[in-house]
Amino acid sequence: MGGIIAAVILIVVAIGFSAWWKGRLIGQGKIIQRASDFVEYAEIFTVRPIPNEEYATALKALDLKKTGTSLEGNTKAVKFTGIYFSASIRCMEQTEINSVYRFEFDSWKTKYGRPSFENEMNMLLTMVEKMFVQLDPNAQVSTVKNEITTKRSIF
Repeated sequence: MGGIIAAVILIVVAIGFSAWWKGRLIGQGKIIQRASDFVEYAEIFTVRPIPNEEYATALKALDLKKTGTSLEGNTKAVKFTGIYFSASIRCMEQTEINSVYRFEFDSWKTKYGRPSFENEMNMLLTMVEKMFVQLDPNAQVSTVKNEITTKRSIF
């Protein structure tokens, strides 16, 4: 009986700490409050025409350490690769009028049916959003649901 009570207390403490940590990250502006299925959506950024050099410099300025990812690729297709998840940004269109980029999570590990590193994924997405707004304060963002073909286990 004592073991069950200890396990319940431990679970409550873990949930409380997780909520506190997420609240702290939100308060610091490192993440924003998102729907629980945000990883299943692509974000489409429509911005002013951005020269490749300016875009590459902005990408290299991202502080990816806390997300556990590293940056690979070129200005047309960039990959954020980590142990627990990966994401990409692809240039979909580049004209004299605008540039269109698509950010999406390509893969992620789950635990109990949720992304294992949801806060880090949110942090990466928040960094990318802020990067595009810094490049173009008039950036427009839309989302589109991705076709998810992987099975998710709750275990």
